[in-house]
Amino acid sequence: MAEFTGTTEAEIDERITGIKKRFGKELFMPVHHYQRDEVEQFADCTGDSLELSRVSAGTNARFILFCGVYFMAEIARILASSDKYVFIPDRDAGCPLADFASEDRVKVIWDILQRLHPGEYIPVTYANSTAAVKAFCGKNEGLVCTSSNAKKIFSWILEQGKRVFFMPDKNLGINTARELGLEGSYCVAERYPENIPGGIDDELRGKRVVIWDGFCVVHRAFRLKHVTSWREMDPDIRIIVHPECDPEVVEASDYSGSTAKIKRMVEESEPGSRWVIGTEYNMVHRLQANNPDKIVEPLEKSVCRNMSKINRFNLLQTLLSIEKGNYSGQVVVGERESSEARLAIERMLKLS
Repeated sequence: MAEFTGTTEAEIDERITGIKKRFGKELFMPVHHYQRDEVEQFADCTGDSLELSRVSAGTNARFILFCGVYFMAEIARILASSDKYVFIPDRDAGCPLADFASEDRVKVIWDILQRLHPGEYIPVTYANSTAAVKAFCGKNEGLVCTSSNAKKIFSWILEQGKRVFFMPDKNLGINTARELGLEGSYCVAERYPENIPGGIDDELRGKRVVIWDGFCVVHRAFRLKHVTSWREMDPDIRIIVHPECDPEVVEASDYSGSTAKIKRMVEESEPGSRWVIGTEYNMVHRLQANNPDKIVEPLEKSVCRNMSKINRFNLLQTLLSIEKGNYSGQVVVGERESSEARLAIERMLKLS
C-alpha cells in the first residue's frame, strides 16, 4: 500500500502492537482460524465465526476489530450492545457462500413451501449467510445454525413434526440429512424455480428437508480423488474434513466436523498421529506448526481468497482510523434487521 512504501513488515507489526497497547482493554480483536499468520499473531481470541461473535458480544471493549469475512462482523454487530463499535479491516472481504442466498430468492422458495405445506416448515440458515437472511429466519420462527450444531437443530425441528428449509450450503444440508438417516426425504431446491418447466412443486412436495443450492468455494475444491490418493500413499492415515465438503468426500473420510472439532481432534490425538485435513489451508498450516509431534497435511491446498484480503497493512490502517476517532468504516446493521436476526441466533443459542 502506497502510504506504507518503504516501511518493513517488522515496522508495521511494531506499529500495530503499539496501537493495541495504547488501546488496552478498550480494543478487542477476534481472529478467525482461516486468517493469515501475519494477522493471527495479533489475536485476542481465535475461533470459528459464531464462537468469536459470542465472545465479542461479551467483551467490555468499546471497539471490536473483527478479522474474518463480512458476515462474521455482521454477527458480532448484531450480538454486541449498541455502545460498541464493530470494524473489519477490509469491507470487501465477503463470502460467496453467503451471497448464494439473497432474501428475495429465499422468499420465492419459501412461498412455494408455504403453499405446499402451510405452517410446517421452519427456516434454518447457516451462520455463513447475510444479516438479511438471518432476519428472514428470525421473523419466520426460524434459527441460525453452525456446522457443529446443525444435526441437533435439524433433529429438534423434525421431532416436533415440522419440516426444515435450510440455506445456503447444499453440502452441509445433505451431509446433515444423511447423518440423520433421511435419504429420500430431502431435496435440493433450484435457486431459480421459474426456469423449470411446470415449476418445482412436485420436487418439493412431501420432503422433510429442503436444501438451498449453494456451496463454499474453498471446500468444493476437495475431491474424492484426493481422499483416494492419500489412502493409497498411507492406508492408516486419518482423514478429517469439514462438512461443507461434497458428500462423497465426507463419506470417504474417517471423520467430518467443524473447525473447532478438527482442531480439537488433532490437538488431543496421541504423539505420532498422522492426519490429513480437508479445510482452509491457513488453519491446516497453523495446526502443522502447533503440533510438531504429529504429521499434519492438507487434503489439498485450498485458500480462502476473501479471508486473505485482510493483512497487516489494512489492519494497521483500520487501527489508525479508530485511533484518530474516524469511525466511518464501522459495520452497521439496521435496527429492525438486527433485532430479527438476533431472534434467530438466540433461538439457536437456547438449544445449544
